[in-house]
Amino acid sequence: MSTANLTSEGENPATRLGEPSPIQPDAKDPVSDFIVKKNSRILVVDDNQAIHTDFRKILCPDHRPELKDMEAALFEPPPADRRPAYEIDSGYQGQEGVALVEKAREEGRPYALAFVDVRMPPGWDGVETTSRIWKVCPDTQIILCTAYSDYSWDEIISKLNYSDRLVILKKPFDAVEVLQLASALTEKYRLALEARSKMNQLEMKVEERTKVLQKTNENLQTEICERQRATEALRESEERYQLLFRENPLPMYVFDIKTHAFLAVNETALRGYGYSQEEMLSMTVKDLHCAEDLPALQERLSEANVRRPANGFITRHRKKDGSIITVEISAHVISFNGREAKLTLANDVTERKKLEAQFLRAQRLEGIGTLATGMAHDLNNILAPILMSAGTLRWGLTPEEQDQAISRIETSVKRGADVIQQVLTFGRGLSGERVAIHAGEVMDEVARIIGQTFPKDIVVTSQAEAGLWTVMGDRAQIHQVLLNLCVNARDAMPNGGKLALRARNVMLTEARPALPSPAQPGPYLLLQVSDTGCGIAPEDRERIFDPFFTTKEVGKGTGLGLSTVLGIVKSHQGVVMVESALGKGTTFRALLPAPPQAVRSATPYTPPELPRGDGEAVLIVDDEPEVVSGMRALLEKQNYRVLAAKSGLEALAVVRRHGPAIDAMVTDVMMPEMDGVELIRVLRKMQPRLKIIASSGLGTEQGGSWRAEELEALSVKLFLAKPYTVDQLLSALQGLLRNGHGLCAAPA
Repeated sequence: MSTANLTSEGENPATRLGEPSPIQPDAKDPVSDFIVKKNSRILVVDDNQAIHTDFRKILCPDHRPELKDMEAALFEPPPADRRPAYEIDSGYQGQEGVALVEKAREEGRPYALAFVDVRMPPGWDGVETTSRIWKVCPDTQIILCTAYSDYSWDEIISKLNYSDRLVILKKPFDAVEVLQLASALTEKYRLALEARSKMNQLEMKVEERTKVLQKTNENLQTEICERQRATEALRESEERYQLLFRENPLPMYVFDIKTHAFLAVNETALRGYGYSQEEMLSMTVKDLHCAEDLPALQERLSEANVRRPANGFITRHRKKDGSIITVEISAHVISFNGREAKLTLANDVTERKKLEAQFLRAQRLEGIGTLATGMAHDLNNILAPILMSAGTLRWGLTPEEQDQAISRIETSVKRGADVIQQVLTFGRGLSGERVAIHAGEVMDEVARIIGQTFPKDIVVTSQAEAGLWTVMGDRAQIHQVLLNLCVNARDAMPNGGKLALRARNVMLTEARPALPSPAQPGPYLLLQVSDTGCGIAPEDRERIFDPFFTTKEVGKGTGLGLSTVLGIVKSHQGVVMVESALGKGTTFRALLPAPPQAVRSATPYTPPELPRGDGEAVLIVDDEPEVVSGMRALLEKQNYRVLAAKSGLEALAVVRRHGPAIDAMVTDVMMPEMDGVELIRVLRKMQPRLKIIASSGLGTEQGGSWRAEELEALSVKLFLAKPYTVDQLLSALQGLLRNGHGLCAAPA
């Protein structure tokens, strides 16, 4: 590629001409915000060297400054040349010209004007070159130079489309004409950029003014609302209060603090809950709550707690049609018709909670990626004794040695199933139901996971106080809080250290500073995560709970871990405390309320004794021969008659042969050719009352890939997640055959 210009070697043309880059405004001059300096860069693309020389003579008459100096020394200096100085680059083929355009754009010094010859064999012609130049720099002005009628104007328009950046110049051209075109088109280029700059400046000003107006409007609206509230409080006008209450777009009601009966309900609440005015005024607050939530409600309505304000409290309400919604409660004590009452706003946040659950699940799945390497190592350690013990069973072992080998295999299989179950439970979480939780068990689960997956140079300890109080909450979310804090601690100890998990009961006798609000007196369960890492700088401590704030390197963290912790703890009516010192470590404490009713509701579950079968016929459908073989041996030993099929199609043939003689079916969901769901769909038409248990290795009772909605629509309610135990299988069959558990009415 050859390039020619009129500047001395190593000299920047823009510097020589005293001009900044054509697109960059002068930062020192405020007026220059709307002014674009003239761009004098011109590109000549022609395969004839003489044409390039002609253009230089016309546009750059002083391209031989040494001759000018000699002339000035011998004769009188000529009058000053006021013509603009152009910087010209040369390209001798279309490809070379486009390359120069790309280079100029990358350097931030694009060409304002290009003279392009129409005929440049053997490469691209002028029309093709022009098209490609505009793809790189659409603003460049183009003059097509031609000595022949290679293209008609219509042909050029059809190839390039009509453009105000294109001019046709016939050869031979006149010097004055070239000068006029160069001056006019470079000025046109400048004006176009200047117009764009002005438009951008105008848009920015409009945007700034719009923001100011919006902020002013928001401030005015806030001030108006505050004045309205102040006016209502001062006037204490029952009529005006009732008018505002009835027309509020959010559900609101007033109930008596002593009797808990509704005193007033607005129209939005009536529509939302589905009751009439008369029906709700004959009810109490308890009638809106589910039976399992009544103990917690009774505690909140007790004499000691009922007068406390509620801000953002989350609970469940039951509508008239029986459906359950999640509501956010804000309540304050007021005087209503001379009676002490509580004004309550119940905002339906069901959809918002669903979105929050989706976000938490996504973050949990991201956490699985962090733990994957350690879990793979642990599974390999589990599989090793299984393979070794299975190999020794082929030898002539004594009964005692054989029993030991079988015990090792059983223990390893259970360990592997536990690891997989932990991954599935952690990744999917639970439904979000608030139940009584033994936090010590959750902490032990987290300690096992991080013990298997964190680097070995991090020493993990876990200590739970005896007699821990239980808390009402979401088990998966408490799990997420502990795991987020542990991952944060791990990242703070790149060279290893100590990570300690603690759980104990705490009774606060006075308010304590905490986030998001001071901790109020009362019983709490304290979850503590401490590390010996690098600590948190004082200037960062106030921002660590802000969404997307992180002190980690780019790509090392999302900045959502601690904000998620605070959000979950807040939703459980709890608080978070943090202590940290640079170089010494950090301690996070989560305080969760431990109401007495949570302790009373946490009763242990004792599984029933499993009876043998009564000779019932059970059809097993699974594409894994080992699964079928193991289940056949187990069920026949427990006095069941077993029929087997290795596919859905084979199962249909078995049902056609034996018909009503089959009492129950256990089928895998994922099979080739015809999967379990499709098989059940066909069988419901053949034998609508057939009792069915579904099973899959890609699901849990809390979720997964077992297609719950489809199975429920087919009246299948029992599901076994592989691997399941003997007790689980026999218990499921007992409930299905003896009591009809898991069987709904046959679909029409």
